[in-house]
Amino acid sequence: MNEPPDPRRATSMLVLGIIVAALLATQSIVFVWFAVSHLEPAESLDPTFASDEPLLRERRVLLFHDVNSHTAKDVSARLMHLNAIDPGTPIDLYISTQGGWSDNAFTIIDTMRTISAPVNTWAIGGCYSAGALILAAATGRRYATENSILMIHTNLDDSKEAYSYARLARERYERVYKEKTTLPAAWYPMTDDRRHYLSPQEALEFRLVDEVVPVWGRAGGK
Repeated sequence: MNEPPDPRRATSMLVLGIIVAALLATQSIVFVWFAVSHLEPAESLDPTFASDEPLLRERRVLLFHDVNSHTAKDVSARLMHLNAIDPGTPIDLYISTQGGWSDNAFTIIDTMRTISAPVNTWAIGGCYSAGALILAAATGRRYATENSILMIHTNLDDSKEAYSYARLARERYERVYKEKTTLPAAWYPMTDDRRHYLSPQEALEFRLVDEVVPVWGRAGGK
């Protein structure tokens, strides 16, 4: 024989259901708030800049972040923009970075080498790994301020396997340094995962840069 339903139990289940629904709704609201407040919208990943930016008017481009797909796209877009405006006047690319991805470094390098405007590169602050590679590959003059530190990272995979990414990556990486610098022969092949830190003067001796720019004693300095 079935017992009559307990009103208190029904009420408890109803209250519990309301509480669970409220918690789920609160979690949804928090998630939406986090997404709106913290996640960058996809369209903002596209390079956006005003053609009348002061730096662009002076034909200056900054690479002050990790070398990744976003920064490579932004720098390449600015180089192409300035080249379209005036393909005969040099562009100055200032580099201060901890490094990044080799593929993205070559996005910038290939852009520099396929536009007509010469691209001067400047090492300021710390110019490491992928940043030093871009510095070396300039199509114009290469500068290092006297306070800068440069680093060559020999962290490539040692592979001679046909049709392998590792082999192709090492060949293009080493080609830049062999054609554009006089780094010690003992640094090749660049597969021993060492970090070679250079002063601006040492970089000049190895022809990684063409000129060291003094910063002490300049106008405005003490």
